[in-house]
Amino acid sequence: MKNKLLKLALFALVAVLPFAFTSCDGDDDNGGGGNPTLVEDGFYIKGEGTALTALDSKGMLKVTRNEVLQEERAALLEMYIAVKAGDKGFNIVEVAGAATKVYGPGADFAEITGTALDAEEPNQGLWKGSYAETATAFTVPTDGLYHVVIDKELKKVAVAKVVWGLIGAATPGGWSGSTALTEGAFDLNKITFELAEITMLENEYKLRYSNGWKIILDAEFDLGDGKKGIKVNTNLGGALDNLVPGAGNIANTKYGVYKATITWELGKAYAASLTWVKDGEPLATYPEALYLVGDATAYAWDSPSTHADAIMHKCAGGAPSEGIFWKILFIEGTKGFKVSEADWGTVNLGFAEVNEFDADGVTVTDNNGNMSVADNGMYIIVVNLQNKTTKISVKPAEVYGIGDAFGGYNEAVAANKFTADNTAKTLTSPAVTANGNIRMYAEHAWIPEWWNAEFNVFNGVIEYRNDGGDQEAVPGTAGQVITLTFDNNTGTIQ
Repeated sequence: MKNKLLKLALFALVAVLPFAFTSCDGDDDNGGGGNPTLVEDGFYIKGEGTALTALDSKGMLKVTRNEVLQEERAALLEMYIAVKAGDKGFNIVEVAGAATKVYGPGADFAEITGTALDAEEPNQGLWKGSYAETATAFTVPTDGLYHVVIDKELKKVAVAKVVWGLIGAATPGGWSGSTALTEGAFDLNKITFELAEITMLENEYKLRYSNGWKIILDAEFDLGDGKKGIKVNTNLGGALDNLVPGAGNIANTKYGVYKATITWELGKAYAASLTWVKDGEPLATYPEALYLVGDATAYAWDSPSTHADAIMHKCAGGAPSEGIFWKILFIEGTKGFKVSEADWGTVNLGFAEVNEFDADGVTVTDNNGNMSVADNGMYIIVVNLQNKTTKISVKPAEVYGIGDAFGGYNEAVAANKFTADNTAKTLTSPAVTANGNIRMYAEHAWIPEWWNAEFNVFNGVIEYRNDGGDQEAVPGTAGQVITLTFDNNTGTIQ
């Protein structure tokens, strides 16, 4: 009776542990002839160019977020894996019970370069296309860490070279560019990226790799409710001890110099740290606010800050654009204007207080100590206080539409430029070309990125991004026209 009960117990144990046993069949390398090494159903990386030379739970691709919705998509899978250069590479193996299918590159799988590479995709090496049932391996040209992504529904795959960096208002490059971490010694099981010293402001940041925000598998896939696209996050946020693809910004709470690290280890979550090293150099200080005044403006010679609409706008993006202020307004030619802090504060700029006028701008002349231009018009005035100097540019105002409602994210497209009306003192857009979210910005060579000087119309009021984050979406309809009156910061979309 005892022997019978023992046999029954062993039978039950085998039944509940289907993934724990390995075949002794020595001539089967799991290349597609069944699943003798029993693992959970799913998609796996396996290859002689990796540490995963047999099917292993550490090699299983995991469900990840679609960047478009920042929600998990069951068909979208990813994994980070160290790969050796050469012809060994790896395959993707689909396991379904005892059966396996081995996938490699499809006929259209290729490196994405030039204009085919979207500006928001990783740029250190990106390969995309279909995957097909074949023993041909995916290979890479250099040893390193790679991000492998597939979409089971689309039957598409992407492989991207990973070089981690920091980006954000807290970092030296602001939101305009990543500060790369140095890749440590190549190892198939563990790779660390590190920067011994990076100066971090008290502000927000994220980790992203190879200067990209996302990989685009399909830009037009219909998700419903007007949303389109299957895209994979190439950035991590949330918290250093709980990094999540595409999650929110991470807060740095103290200015200083830090050591930054992020470590990939096979089968484990990323481990990242920001460790205090020393105090940072004294920071440059800039006025909290600057205002336009003068009889050349709508604000007369009333004390600066009397008119809220006279305020100049800060730039988004962090360090590269700090100390730059801008404003669009109507200026009457031959009359005077100044730039000043509130109540004629410390920064009080007439003609003599400016160290340099923009050689590419209109001529600015001395008008009894004030500044003046020759002709009436809609102008942008930009003040740059960086590097302990004072520069001013006055140029005819340029505003452009950009984004879905204007046909894409190419900058300074002539067809999307607003038209100035010096009689009405307005700038008016061309008709919106598509249904989609409206975005617009002021163009100027001293402003690093288009979104640094972004704004939009909310309930008839122009609201500016300034030094903040993304604004709420403003949906537009094809055929609508935007009219902006900057002197009183009002606008219409109709």
